[in-house]
Amino acid sequence: MTSSVDVRDGYPLSPVQRGILHPASDEADPARDLEQVRLVIRGRLRVAEFQQAWQRVIARHEVLRTGFVRHGTEEPVQVVVAEPPAPEWHLDDLRTIRACQRRRGLAEFLAADRVRSFTLEDPPLSRFALLRVSETEHLLVWTAHHLVVDGWSLPILLREALTEYRAAFEGRDAPLPAPAPFRDHAAWAAARDLAEAEDFWRAELSDRPVCGPLQSDPPDWQGEPADAFDEYSLELTSEDTYLLHETIGQQRIALETVLQGCWARLLSTRAGTGDVVIGSTVAGRAAGTAEALVGPLTNTVPVRVRIRPDQPVGVWLRGLQARQALARPFDHVPPALVRSWAGLPAGVPLFDTVLDFETYPMDNDLFTGTADASNLSVRFDGRWSASHHPFNLLVVPGERLGLHARYDLRHLAPETVESLVTDLALLLSLVATDPDRPVSALRPPDDEPPATD
Repeated sequence: MTSSVDVRDGYPLSPVQRGILHPASDEADPARDLEQVRLVIRGRLRVAEFQQAWQRVIARHEVLRTGFVRHGTEEPVQVVVAEPPAPEWHLDDLRTIRACQRRRGLAEFLAADRVRSFTLEDPPLSRFALLRVSETEHLLVWTAHHLVVDGWSLPILLREALTEYRAAFEGRDAPLPAPAPFRDHAAWAAARDLAEAEDFWRAELSDRPVCGPLQSDPPDWQGEPADAFDEYSLELTSEDTYLLHETIGQQRIALETVLQGCWARLLSTRAGTGDVVIGSTVAGRAAGTAEALVGPLTNTVPVRVRIRPDQPVGVWLRGLQARQALARPFDHVPPALVRSWAGLPAGVPLFDTVLDFETYPMDNDLFTGTADASNLSVRFDGRWSASHHPFNLLVVPGERLGLHARYDLRHLAPETVESLVTDLALLLSLVATDPDRPVSALRPPDDEPPATD
């Protein structure tokens, strides 16, 4: 950060940011903590006004005007500038390019974008690409660093950008309330007493069993770290999705709990254990005003799932849900600290798989192509978020429940991942059709019953 920058504020990092910044200093993997989102925008987009709308959104939020100073201070600090430079925009016109060449070129562009790190001292830690596909369609690629934004923040900011865009060419101010400062959350999180959280997580993770690997014979993959992640997606049918929602509503079970239970059950059948620990993302926001807070609040916490073969599936899942409610007051603790309380040997991960739920608040029409922001509509086209874990499953609710796997090719072969996701979809259908079946019957066909404690 240059000395000529007008610094508005400076304060310590939040616990979640501290957990991110340490690995972010490892330049061997620049894509490690980037969030890359793809959105299809339909309508006659005015590009200049659209860029200006995003600049105004960045100016609104202190966390988006923040850089991070690590040198010359005892502890890293985040520094807010009064007026950040405009974010980088890459503009391209793809209308004359054939569809097959366009897909290949887009894949190459996205991969190249992911290996470009940010200079953490210099905000804004966001950049954009706007690719014109037709007269009335653009692809927006939004890349940001997890130090300043998380998945929950994305639709909030997108809604604000569309509001600013519409107001700009209607010649009026956008009717947006003043945003809550991220500094207040950082101070609140830093002041929390961790003693009770430590007691809870030590008890929850005591005698934690070590599960077998996801794949017994890891693939022989070689390449650059930024290229090591691949994707596989599957959607449930509309009918299966509807039936699943009907069943879990009757059973009073949250969708996240069903996914956690089915995923843990699937891992238990593969590892031959009746006790599984998985990772799960949490919003890190209390109900109320914090729901609209922009910043990196999302955290990943362990979920310990004990398999109860003789219990009905619905009863078992409600028990898991109750246990998760007890953990909720302590879901703000960074994973590294929880891992230290678990007392694991060096090099042994707390969990290998993470479930990431797209449960942040947004208008349903915003990502279904019917939103009206001066004749613009927006459709979600994909999201990339690299991870320290071999397997991450992004669960996207909708008319057809989406299961989007991101996995490390150094640990998992594509056919293994396809099998995992397909089997998970099958277990979800088993829950939907008969939640009274015993947990022992909740397994893919031809799988042997797992060992139990």
